[in-house]
Amino acid sequence: MPARPRYVGYIAQSLDGYIATPDGGVGWLDPFNAALAECSCEDAGGYNAFIEEVDAVLMGRATYRQVLGWGWPYGDRAGYVLTHRHDYKGDHITAAGPIDGLRAAIEENGHQKVWIMGGGETQRAALDVGMFDALSIFVMPTILGDGLPCFAKGAQHNLTLEKSSEKPGGILQLDYTFKDRAA
Repeated sequence: MPARPRYVGYIAQSLDGYIATPDGGVGWLDPFNAALAECSCEDAGGYNAFIEEVDAVLMGRATYRQVLGWGWPYGDRAGYVLTHRHDYKGDHITAAGPIDGLRAAIEENGHQKVWIMGGGETQRAALDVGMFDALSIFVMPTILGDGLPCFAKGAQHNLTLEKSSEKPGGILQLDYTFKDRAA
């Protein structure tokens, strides 16, 4: 049996905890991405180093549709889509369905590092079944006032702060591991 993959989160949120505007838009991140791109330091946000190790991405159906609008920026990485529809199909999808089925497919396919990328319902589903091993949250210095939360409502989970660092533009990176992760 293959080794259990490492499941990680890597997500930006506003100071008030939103990952998107109420309509799902992420354009509010553009000024921060531009500031990171203009930084003279190499890979200021750490994304390039992060994505190099990822061999699969797990996302919700709405996030998948949004990502396709960007032209699938994840190369040949396998895509897993959390959805209530068992017949969901699309480009770059290795498997689609409920969270337990996706976890089984991911593990059967031998992935080593899986990015649980959202949205909030997907992150909550993965959190509640104990998939997360680590989570990096980038707190952006803005208050959106309304939007889609980083995690949907649900049970409390305890984390351990492993590291914090400031990025260009006043962005704060918080790296956590999970105290109460299910085995």
